[in-house]
Amino acid sequence: MAFSNQSTKMRLLKLLQDSWSSQPNTPVSLSKMAQTLNVSREWIRQLYHQLAVEYALPPIQKRKLNEINQRSSDNQTNKLNTNGEVIRKLRTPSPQTLTLEAGVRKYMGQNMSVPEIARKIGRPAPTIYTALQRLDIPFKRVKDTGHRLRNAKTLAIEALVRKYSEQGLSVAEIVRKTGRSESNIERIHHRLHIPLPPKRKSPQTQKLEALVRKYSEQGLNAPEIARKIDRPLRTIYYVLRRLHIPRKYTGAAVRSGKNPKARALEDEVRMFSEQGMTPPEIAERTGKPVGTIYHILRRLGLPYLRKLKRKSPQTQRLEALVRKYSAQGMTAAEIAEKIGRNRKSVYSIFRRLGLPFKRVKDTGDRPRNPKTLAFEAEVKWYYFSLGMSSKDIASITGKNIKTVHASLHRLGVPLNKRTRRS
Repeated sequence: MAFSNQSTKMRLLKLLQDSWSSQPNTPVSLSKMAQTLNVSREWIRQLYHQLAVEYALPPIQKRKLNEINQRSSDNQTNKLNTNGEVIRKLRTPSPQTLTLEAGVRKYMGQNMSVPEIARKIGRPAPTIYTALQRLDIPFKRVKDTGHRLRNAKTLAIEALVRKYSEQGLSVAEIVRKTGRSESNIERIHHRLHIPLPPKRKSPQTQKLEALVRKYSEQGLNAPEIARKIDRPLRTIYYVLRRLHIPRKYTGAAVRSGKNPKARALEDEVRMFSEQGMTPPEIAERTGKPVGTIYHILRRLGLPYLRKLKRKSPQTQRLEALVRKYSAQGMTAAEIAEKIGRNRKSVYSIFRRLGLPFKRVKDTGDRPRNPKTLAFEAEVKWYYFSLGMSSKDIASITGKNIKTVHASLHRLGVPLNKRTRRS
């Protein structure tokens, strides 16, 4: 039995290592691992916590099925039809919703458009569209028969573009004549279904393309062409792509200039990677920087192999202390003060060990700051007595609006809707 438990533990460690190497810092599902190893999820959870004492493991994926099952069990109180499907009760509309729908139905009967209805009742146009869809009332976004009146200036510029295009003018010439931008003229061409005339190449561009084509046919690569005609290498690559000359790393246009030492290093890195060595181990074996090894692995399309790092004795002792004090009911702040460590470090250990955060709640027993109490009394007077909004209170008191919202939240004012205005 002990041998079987140890075998399951090692198989679980192997699965976690594979998950860490393929998808690092990605939460793992204990249920799927339990199905793979053909054991219970509770046993996998116990083995995971045992391994977490010695190894740095990927985080656990939180289970949301309990909440879904709880909600589905709560919904089973509704009636069931003959097929066994749940029939949920329709929510009763509020009086404001009924008033809005009545107004929308009334104005639609008067043949008013949606923008006119929105201005009439003082509500946004999307709200009116939603009400029409809910009431199954057909609507038109334009009041007339669908032919919206065009702007006279737009019609005039479209007529000019059509006229100049029929005369054979290019886009640049139309831009100079009309004074409009090039993108505007091209958009008008697309709207009028007029094909764009091909852009004319300048004599300098034609000369450059002829030189690139000539030297490429002679077998020169891109760097040699760039040095020959004294142009940037990026420009040569762009011209090669525009002329549809295949960019081959081992061809006439662009030859591969790899050094034999670089090829030998790539073969060596490929061999060590196939043996299961990590990038730091390959760097130590070849005497190259780790960044160079990562660059070669990326260039060769090889995966990065990582191994789970064993925790140091100091980390294990610290996690044992945090687990002990957390079991005693202490909060993260109390544990940080107890062991003399940063509070952020304690929260990181809580998160790594999967322990719940026990945050301090304000039960009323803790003494409040007198300045906070005075500010809350001031906000309460401005809001409830004078009916000011949170923005007005922030401008009068000189505080941030988030501070005002926090005070209103502590006073029991719901902030999911707009605050009252004077």
